[in-house]
Amino acid sequence: MTTRTRFIYSKRGGACFVPHIALAQMFSRSASRAGLTLTMTQGFSPRAKISFGPELPAGVIALNEPVDMFFENVPKNIQALMNDALPEGFNISKVIFPSESSPSLGKLCKSAEYLIRHTDRMDLSEHVMKFFADSVMFSESVEDWLRIIISDPAQNPIGGLIRHMTAENIISGWHEINTVRVSIGLYDSEKRSVYL
Repeated sequence: MTTRTRFIYSKRGGACFVPHIALAQMFSRSASRAGLTLTMTQGFSPRAKISFGPELPAGVIALNEPVDMFFENVPKNIQALMNDALPEGFNISKVIFPSESSPSLGKLCKSAEYLIRHTDRMDLSEHVMKFFADSVMFSESVEDWLRIIISDPAQNPIGGLIRHMTAENIISGWHEINTVRVSIGLYDSEKRSVYL
């Protein structure tokens, strides 16, 4: 029997430079090293059944990213097995078993929370509000960081802001902006947070 297993993972340090396109193969190989059997897709070119939330640019630290993996059987210590098999910088903090009727990650990842700051402490709030406009659900300053929650991260990627600021000669490139995706999922307006 196939079990849908949702891992909430972080990628820090050098792991943040692993591109989104390489994640499926990396998680698949890690599961194999852990001795787990992934469910395969049907058709002429079967591959491991894995799905991710919206893409995150290489170089952005992630604290709570979701991945759904489908296994033939799930041992009780699956979190420890996967953490032992994942490359350095990746860590699974939580394991969830969504119900059969639970929506896909694509439907659940409606908002994203970010922390961003300029390396020379330029105030980014005006540029963020102008670029994302009505998509900004919440923003506040937290010490040197700007904390923002944006709706529809698939259509409003954080990379778009950096490319825009570079094109407008506000910054010279990615190296001037520190970016962390804190979480992705649904927006809780009372708590002003994003959760899955």
